[in-house]
Amino acid sequence: MRRFPIAALSVWPGLAQIWSGQEVLGLILAALFAATLNLAVVGRFVWTEAFAPGWVGFLAALAACSWLASFGYTLWWVWACHPSGHRAEIDRLYREATESYLQGQWAESRRRFERIVAMDDTDADALMQLGTLFVRAEQPALARRAFRQCLELEGGAKWRWEIREVLGRLGGTPAATD
Repeated sequence: MRRFPIAALSVWPGLAQIWSGQEVLGLILAALFAATLNLAVVGRFVWTEAFAPGWVGFLAALAACSWLASFGYTLWWVWACHPSGHRAEIDRLYREATESYLQGQWAESRRRFERIVAMDDTDADALMQLGTLFVRAEQPALARRAFRQCLELEGGAKWRWEIREVLGRLGGTPAATD
């Protein structure tokens, strides 16, 4: 139920996007909202002669529109695009991909693992299996990329020793001693 806290972060535009890994979009939304809100407040209460008549209302309306747009986008993303909403399909694809791998149907297994990673790029287990599949299919460059991507993830820490051993055999990095 990780989606609810992200939706709660929608109170300040851009915060939910930054929290969920969309840093650039989050900073743009936050800067737009903060700038328009600050200009509207300064023009209305602090420096009343700074803007021509009508501009303060326009800036306040722009701040409200940017807040509503950010709030609407965040709610849409949380309910339609968040990986936890696709968990059942990801689990099904993982089982099917593993079954295909065990049957020697590597192309089908690869297609399913790549679909999982496209749906949730933080799935360390899928990346680990994809890297193993690339090793088996004698595609060392793709294997190194999948293993390194897995190592960068928080969930990839449990595979650190195995990945470093395989990367050492592939010539990617020396085998780790830790």
